[in-house]
Amino acid sequence: MTDDDLAARYETLRAAAADLVHHQTPHNPPVPYTAELDEVYRLLLAEQGSATRVESPVGSLDPTRFSLAFTDFRDDGSSAPYGLVELAAELREDLAGDRGRGEHLPGEPVRDVHVSQVRALVIGQLLQELADRLAPGPAVGMAQAGRDLAELATEFSEKLINMTSM
Repeated sequence: MTDDDLAARYETLRAAAADLVHHQTPHNPPVPYTAELDEVYRLLLAEQGSATRVESPVGSLDPTRFSLAFTDFRDDGSSAPYGLVELAAELREDLAGDRGRGEHLPGEPVRDVHVSQVRALVIGQLLQELADRLAPGPAVGMAQAGRDLAELATEFSEKLINMTSM
């Protein structure tokens, strides 16, 4: 076997591995993102010399564990970023106390929020994209911290989209 034959076989194997990674994750329901699939993905990135997966420098926030969009302002005046697990729990708690459509306390006006079907569809799709980005996969590797928040985003995405006739 010549070097050219070996290089061609290697390129075929690399292309097959890339296809595997890129076509396994967008299934509905999603194919579990395993440690083996993550390792193939990381090897492909290393082989390509890609800088898309950057390790967090010491002392910086890990976006696979913390929300970089929300800040937890504490009673003592300090602040810190929300952990994704804590953020999901707090959002679930807030949403559990929400009133249903048309429900209101005596003497209070009805404060239902009306959303057009197009807005509901757009918001639902954005929530689904958020869920896809938080769930274990190429974006976050094997990190599990965003799983609860991804499930919450998926629940509300499905509710909003099911409210539309589209």
